[in-house]
This record gives sequence, structure tokens and C-alpha cells, in this order.
Amino acid sequence: MPLGIYLSRCSGRLDGCLDVDEVLAGARDNADVVRIVDDLFDPQVVGQMAKDVVDAGLDSVVLAGNSPEHYAKSLSAHYVRDRLVQAGVNPNRIVAANILEQAALAHPDDRAGATAKARAMVDVAVLRARMAPNIEGDIIEPRRSVLILGVTAEAVVASQRLLRLGYSVVLVDRQDGGARAGRSNQMRATSGFVLGHAEATVIDEARLVDGDGWLGDFHVTLESPQGRVTHRVGGILLARPDDAEWIEELRHHFKIDIDADGFARSISPASHPAETVDPGIMVVPLRREHSTEAEKVAAADAAAMALVLRLSQPTVTHYRDVSAVDETLCGGCAACVRTCAFGACSLDADGLSHVDIRRCQGCGKCVVSCPVGARDILNSPHDYLLEAVRTLAKMDCEGDKALGFLCGGCGYPAADDAARFTTERKEGYSPSFLPLRIPCGGRLDTLYVLEAFKQGFDAVCVFRCREGHCHNVIGNLDMDRRMNLLRVVLRSRGLDDARLRIVDISPFEGERFIEAVGEVFEKVGTLTNGKGGPQ
Repeated sequence: MPLGIYLSRCSGRLDGCLDVDEVLAGARDNADVVRIVDDLFDPQVVGQMAKDVVDAGLDSVVLAGNSPEHYAKSLSAHYVRDRLVQAGVNPNRIVAANILEQAALAHPDDRAGATAKARAMVDVAVLRARMAPNIEGDIIEPRRSVLILGVTAEAVVASQRLLRLGYSVVLVDRQDGGARAGRSNQMRATSGFVLGHAEATVIDEARLVDGDGWLGDFHVTLESPQGRVTHRVGGILLARPDDAEWIEELRHHFKIDIDADGFARSISPASHPAETVDPGIMVVPLRREHSTEAEKVAAADAAAMALVLRLSQPTVTHYRDVSAVDETLCGGCAACVRTCAFGACSLDADGLSHVDIRRCQGCGKCVVSCPVGARDILNSPHDYLLEAVRTLAKMDCEGDKALGFLCGGCGYPAADDAARFTTERKEGYSPSFLPLRIPCGGRLDTLYVLEAFKQGFDAVCVFRCREGHCHNVIGNLDMDRRMNLLRVVLRSRGLDDARLRIVDISPFEGERFIEAVGEVFEKVGTLTNGKGGPQ
């Protein structure tokens, strides 16, 4: 299984904080190609990586430097992964080791600690690249149609843009959408164009009762006085990101990130103001209470353009980054059916568990709920997570050591955001805090926590979404049930359950992340100094 490791100096940002060569000391013996470059996004570097894949037959690639969040949220950063996939690497075997924000910038005052931590993180990324299975892809032609929830001035403008580009639109409103569309004098002509267009449909007094699918092909069922109808569209646009009812209905079928006020949030207000964590769902950027017509038009254009860029592609490939079932182990107990918040699990005619790939969000809650281990999640396999805990435990450090499970929705982005504050202060948190990304708090198996303590960690901290904000709706609740039982187990083994800490956090609370890590080590220090430690 040929492996390539590419470590980016991030244009020199790493050099002053850690020893780049030492970071790769352990990984060099496990890789077929190892290169240290100045910038992974340099066109020549990208071309060299693609060439290496072909020439060396690379099956997996580790990109050490930038955060995986960077590839998802930075403009065109994803092209690096796209080139590697085109060259022949399965996307599930392309792994980003975030040694910039969570090692180099996180510990600017501790070069040795940052180096040791970065080395451990690269070793874990190598594990992930080697142990993750290949995932299959489904190629579809995106539908040139858009469902717009909430008839506002922005919705009318976005509809006009889409209709003129040859898309069909379905405008849906809680009240009388047609009447709402024509209220503004400045919008009357635009409203008339939209409402009179043959490819525009308006549905009033509606609510969203079901949905599945992905970018290019969504099935959305609406209920209105005219009955229940399922619409097949390529994309969804939420014209009222502050409408609690639409948001709540969407979140029961698709991944939607919400902010502290419960409003739908884009993945990056600066670079992606309209795009959400689901690439097929856009939001009109939130406007001020008394926005001008120009501001409303600009917001509508941002949302419409974001959708057009996605749906104008000839084809879209959807990789099955979902839960998998081992039918030789499945006993048909339906625990997964009861656990899944998106209705992706069911029992087939033979009484075995089945996964609806159009509904599965890859959160992993069903994996943890399965009593016989018949399930696994392809993006975070069980064996990999266990081995990752053991690998991180091998890092040499002075004093106490803590393992941090970071949920992909909020915990991991918050750790990235913490780099802003450590950079300003020139002072970081302890490098003995070692991060391990999981897709959702609901994915956390108690076995991983027990293994962490068994391997010598002094504390385990879980950073997850705040209550009511979980991308997977009830991942936090499922996790709480298990953690409460685990605390009883820890006490029965003579281990103070205060060593297990749960932190609710949002993606942009980097300062809170730093404070929470400090609190973890302060508490562990108290326990270690004779006030209740492991027996």
C-alpha cells in the first residue's frame, strides 16, 4: 500500500515554531514518497504530487500542514484533493494532518512540545490513510432546478437570476408567497417576471415534511392545502436563514449548522457567505434589519451564484462516506433504526440492517449503538480510532497528558480558531493536549475513553456542539447517555470521573477552547497532587 507524505512549511509559518525535519522522523520509514515543500497549493507542487501518485502508484496521501477545514472552506483549496483523486487516489485515503493551527501556531512558546505533538499528529494521519477503506462514488448529472424556502425580496431576485439562466424554481412560503413577492415597489417588475414565468412554481402555506439526497438531486416533500407532493431539485436555497421553522424542518433531514441565535450559518462568512456544510444547500447571507435594496440584491446574487457554480457542472460525484453493515454479524435488533435521526437505517426483508445512502450523514451514531459491532463508519473506522488513541499515547511529554476528542461540527473548528488567540498572545496552551477528530459527539464510543485511560492519559476531554446545535440533531443526547454510564464505570475502577470532561462549544469560540484546555490540566493537576487520582 504505497503512501506519500507531503509536509508544507505553510510559506514559512511552521519554521519558527517547530522542527520540520523532526516532525517526519518517524514517518519517513513508513512512506514511499516524502517531500517537504513551501506551499502545498503551489501549482508546481500539486503537479509533482499528481505525478508521484502515478509514478510511485501511491494508494494513500498525507497532506501535513493545513487543517482539513482549510480544504473545505478556503476558496478553491479543494482543488489539491481533486487533482489527487484524478490521479488515482481514493478520497477517503487523502488525509490532512493539521500541524499548522493545532501544533505550530497553538504552541508558539514551546518549540519542542509543538514538534513532538506535530510528529504524533502526522503518525495518526498515516494510520488513517492506511486503515481507511476505499469509498465508492456515484456520478450524477445535477438537476437544473432549485427549491427556495421563504418568499422574500432576496428570494425573488435569486429566482429571477436562476430563471434567466435556464433553471426552474419552486418558491415555497408559509403564507401567501405571491402576495409577499409583490409588496416592494422596487421589486414589482421582478416579481411579475418571476410569478408569470412558466418555469416558476409558487406553493403557499407549506411545510417541509421529508427530504433526502445531495447536491444535484434532492427529494423534498412538502405538505400544503393542495396535498403532499415530492419535488426533485438540484439545490435548495433558504431565503430566510433566521426562520426557525424552516431551519428546524431542514435539520431533521439534512446537515445545517446554526449559530448562537439558532439562525442558519454559512461555512465561512468571509469567503463563503452563502454556502452551508451541505454543498447543495445555500442560505441568503443574513442582512441588517433595515437593509437597502442594493444590499438585498447583493445577498441574493451571492446565494444564486453559489448554487449556479455547483449545479452548472456537467457531473457531480457523490462518495459513499456512510455507515457500512457487516451482514454476517447483524442480528436485526433495530438499535440503529431507533438511533438514526435522519431515518437512514431500516431493516430489509431478511431482517438485516440496511443503510439508505441518500439519507445517511456519516455521523457514526449507529456504529456506537450496535450491540454486536456489525456497523462501522467509513470516515472514522473503529480500528483506526482505537489505534490512534494508542499512537497519541506514545508521545513523550513532561507532566500530565490529555486526549481531546474533537467533533467535526464544532470542536475541531474551535481548535483551529484557537490559533488566532495563541498567535496574538505569543503564548499557547499545553502541547500535552492531543487532538483526535471524530465526525460527531455521538460517534464517541466509551471504549475509546477507557482505552485512553488504559494507555496512560491523565484526562480525556470531549469538545462537541452546544445543546441544540449538533449537526446530527441528537448526537449530544446519545453521547450524554453513554458518558453518564461511563462515569459510574470509571469510579468503580478507582478513577475520578472528573478526569473525563465534556465541553460544549461553537466553531468560532477559539478563546473558550484555550480556557477549557487550561481548566482540564488545572483539574488534573489537583487530582494528581493527592486529591483523588487513579488507583
